[in-house]
Amino acid sequence: MICVKYRPVSLALLGLLLCWTVIQPESAVAQCRLCASEPVVTSSGSASAQTETPLNIEITANLDFSRLALLNRAGGEVDLDPQSGQRRFSGGITDLGGLSLHGEGRLTGAPGRLVRVQLPERITLSAPNGSTAELVKLDTDLPAQARLDRDGRLTFSFGGRLRVNGNASGQFRGRIAITADYE
Repeated sequence: MICVKYRPVSLALLGLLLCWTVIQPESAVAQCRLCASEPVVTSSGSASAQTETPLNIEITANLDFSRLALLNRAGGEVDLDPQSGQRRFSGGITDLGGLSLHGEGRLTGAPGRLVRVQLPERITLSAPNGSTAELVKLDTDLPAQARLDRDGRLTFSFGGRLRVNGNASGQFRGRIAITADYE
């Protein structure tokens, strides 16, 4: 069973000022079409109903790189740690202040089940003027074997690396596909 939720990411650039925010759609939660219960035929030929609790993802906090400025045409990178939410800068990009936040999500499903959360390797963000930036190395703070608690819930944080080249400008948008399934 695979249930997917998408989250848009936006970047605003005013002159050399970059502001990152994640726009969270209204409380839409994608339901897995494979999660519906199907009758199972036993060896005696009778059908019994077997149901499985669907696994849902809800984003509870936005991924926010805050305010950034490009210092040169070489561009730069900002790493946002999924556990602490702290940023590390490299290249020709600098911090202009503001509050940065790691993203947070919540899984709900069958109590006690092992789950796997997968994030894409690369997200291309684009602006209306054709400029692009990339969000790469997305990661979570989940252990290798993540398990839903006895109430069927598990919270996690996520972060990543923002790469901006020196000629990027405009308001950037893209979508992050977070995939979760039972082990």
